[in-house]
Amino acid sequence: MDMRRECTAFLRGGSAWLDADRGLPWERLAALAHERRFDAGGVMTRQFAPAAHLFFVADGAVRVQLRLEEGNEDLDVGERSSPWTAVGWSGFRDLRRYATTVVCTTPCRALRFEHGALAALFEEQPRLGVVFLESILRQCFERLADMRARLTIYSHTPVNFARALQDEGEEETYNRAPPPLGELLRRSAFFAPLEEARLRLFAGAVESRYFCRGEPIVEQGSSEPGLWVLATGRVALNHSPPATSEAFALRTISEPGSVVALAGLPGVDAHGASVVATRDCTVYRIDTERLDPALREDPELALALVRRVLWLVSMHLRAARALFISRRFEKERLAVGNLLEQSCTQLSVHSPLHEVPHLLGSQLTVGDAFAIIERMAASGDALERSLAELCREMLRDVKREHEFFEALRRVYHAVVTAPEQMPARDVRKLCARGFQQAFRRMRYVIEGEEHLPPAPGQIFIFNHLKNHEHNTLPNNFQLTLDSHFVSAMILDRRYGDGGIRVVRHSRGSEYGHQAYYDRLGHIAVYTHESDRIEETPEERRSRQDEFFETAGAHLRRGTNLILSPEGTSYWTEDSPGPFKPGAFRLAASVDPEPWIVPIAVAHFDRRIHSTVCAAVIKPPFKVSDVLPDPRDREQVRAFLVDLRKTYHGWVEEARRLASAAVRS
Repeated sequence: MDMRRECTAFLRGGSAWLDADRGLPWERLAALAHERRFDAGGVMTRQFAPAAHLFFVADGAVRVQLRLEEGNEDLDVGERSSPWTAVGWSGFRDLRRYATTVVCTTPCRALRFEHGALAALFEEQPRLGVVFLESILRQCFERLADMRARLTIYSHTPVNFARALQDEGEEETYNRAPPPLGELLRRSAFFAPLEEARLRLFAGAVESRYFCRGEPIVEQGSSEPGLWVLATGRVALNHSPPATSEAFALRTISEPGSVVALAGLPGVDAHGASVVATRDCTVYRIDTERLDPALREDPELALALVRRVLWLVSMHLRAARALFISRRFEKERLAVGNLLEQSCTQLSVHSPLHEVPHLLGSQLTVGDAFAIIERMAASGDALERSLAELCREMLRDVKREHEFFEALRRVYHAVVTAPEQMPARDVRKLCARGFQQAFRRMRYVIEGEEHLPPAPGQIFIFNHLKNHEHNTLPNNFQLTLDSHFVSAMILDRRYGDGGIRVVRHSRGSEYGHQAYYDRLGHIAVYTHESDRIEETPEERRSRQDEFFETAGAHLRRGTNLILSPEGTSYWTEDSPGPFKPGAFRLAASVDPEPWIVPIAVAHFDRRIHSTVCAAVIKPPFKVSDVLPDPRDREQVRAFLVDLRKTYHGWVEEARRLASAAVRS
């Protein structure tokens, strides 16, 4: 049997919806096919090139690649080696451009069809077009499932966290009336290209269903037939990869008229994702079984519907690939740019969406990007609405990160512009309240609060972590997240005051740093990161004595002291660094002797949108119980070495706690 007959046999055998032998002109289809051979490394399609041809690969393996804008990299997004793999099917869409580059990884034999010739044949023989596209649709949904499984490997949003974040800070709306059905379908990006008479046919097969928040709408793998169209509310698409029952959040959908689930159509046998209501919602279910007689009697309608399903799966596949770029490389700007690039020939040159990737390039303009996305989500253009919805979903965590950044700016501004007559204690309270608002945008976990002493006036030590560059303010100042977390989320909540921090003296060029910490009334000490000062040994001892006196006075007045024994910052993986003796000598010099409360922190050096931060409070101790003679240098050195080893284990405990919080 030659390749043409093998291909038509494959297409005929794969149709479960139409009788493939019912007078269909298979010989005319076969006559359009031309055999092609490719060597390993040969390119079948090139991303963004005009989609002139469709290939069915009879044997051999191909790799699917996306071209990334930065560095001209090619990202592998899939491999296929099944017989009769379809390549270049994006030519069936209005875009008429290849969405990916497809490279042969082994020698390949393929049949090549011209898209123009196929379109002309299917216009004359729509029933044949339905059977042909049915096979391609099955492959598309298989690729979508593969892409979603790869996406979950890099997912930072398990279902439980997705629900918690969606609930935060949003008001529930009950009994919102859904829009009129006809208006909803006409506005829907899925149904809009269909003629009015056909829309009325779909409207006649609708049943309305109401779902409460948290209620499942469809389950992954279910074959319940129908087209589910969102009318009001919001739903989440969750996916469980093969061989696991754990569900991962893919995206949420809130655009009225969106098709959120479908099954029982040509090429769509079962639901590829679970759909759950994250807000009370109304969903219209179009019963495809009721439509079945009309679709069989009107093959042109059936072909139009199959083309819309092909459009829908391509949008889901495009979104999954963009999310993969975003989560795998943490390059949201690149992912959004790639998404919009694939639609640039259809999107108006005046569309503000073109500005979004550029605005995402700076923290100072990210807010402008979100303003455009929100405006375009209500656009009268279906493509703009659809792309804005995808951008909004893809950037959900980035928006939370931006809100965190804006909260940091507000805190800094409030502190440095506080009235001169406001006492430092009140400024610290103002700062703590601002950071408590900021940390609402962060995923965090605290353990060991039962170890906090009942009364203040203690020394709290922590392993100091570096700051991520995303949190740098416009004046190049970085608010240290770990120390402010200890102050605002642990001490202020327990004792009503965030405590006094020991901070380094600012360099002469660090105006923002100095103004901020001076206004909070913190104690500044010189470290190797401060400007170098020239002083005699006597002047150095005098400065240390002054520090002990000032810090001791705060402790005796019942004010907590917060400091890092390292004197500098490290990445979580390297933390803690070598300890210095100052904190422990201070504790030994104060009467009554304060408790030293160790707090191990983890992941405050990462982007807050892609991690869980953790703080573990360990049992307090007194220096007199662990260090008989604080003046004995050898005793002190051995103590600091042992404590650092112990502290390293505590930091690992904090990291495990954060990991467990992600999975739970």
